[in-house]
Amino acid sequence: MANNADEASELAALGGALVINMGSVTSEAIKNYVKAAQAYNACGRPVLFDPVGAGATGLRRGAVQTLLASCYFEVIKGNENEIRVLLGDVTTQQRGVDSGASTSSDIEKAWLAKNLAEQERNVVILTGKTDYISDGTRTYVMKNGSEYLSHVTGTGCVLGTTLAACVAIYEEDRLLAALSGMLMFEIASERAGMREDVRGPGTFVPAFIDELYIVAKQAQQSDAGWLANAKVEAVDI
Repeated sequence: MANNADEASELAALGGALVINMGSVTSEAIKNYVKAAQAYNACGRPVLFDPVGAGATGLRRGAVQTLLASCYFEVIKGNENEIRVLLGDVTTQQRGVDSGASTSSDIEKAWLAKNLAEQERNVVILTGKTDYISDGTRTYVMKNGSEYLSHVTGTGCVLGTTLAACVAIYEEDRLLAALSGMLMFEIASERAGMREDVRGPGTFVPAFIDELYIVAKQAQQSDAGWLANAKVEAVDI
């Protein structure tokens, strides 16, 4: 949670990954984002970009263009409207950070992820009720997840850090690393949502944290049982 980019070079040298969450778009914040990302780029460490509310205001659209022009992001994660803005769609208008109702077909969403991945030469994740991930060559659709995720603030931030951790650990195939992180997150949310002690969003949050911890432990111990309910398909586009 470092907010001072002057720390970035030292932190990047320690390994790990950087998450740029565009929650704040002040002039100082944008300068910090660029400086921090460039420091991680220089060390060869992965950077994940979460363009929060990219289509809400002209300021945010401008910030997106500055960041894309100044840094390289190994992973970009965003909802449908955020991904459209990154592809240069000037007609998309967000009302805050939520994507809103989608009018796109499944194949159109897969194309959005694939096209941005080709444009930026990285891994792109389009999140929603159904998630899409692509590196421009391989594209997958994921249909796991709990409905409670959309009723809790901050789950997108948790997903971003989960993805960054996985990509930092397995650099040989960043699409596979990000896909694994998505599945861990979504399957943990499903398991939490089915627990008897969960009655709504308030009780879901601690249960989700517990289940994400359990799934991560299983993965560390090479126990693939948590993957039994994975709903992943390759998309041929």
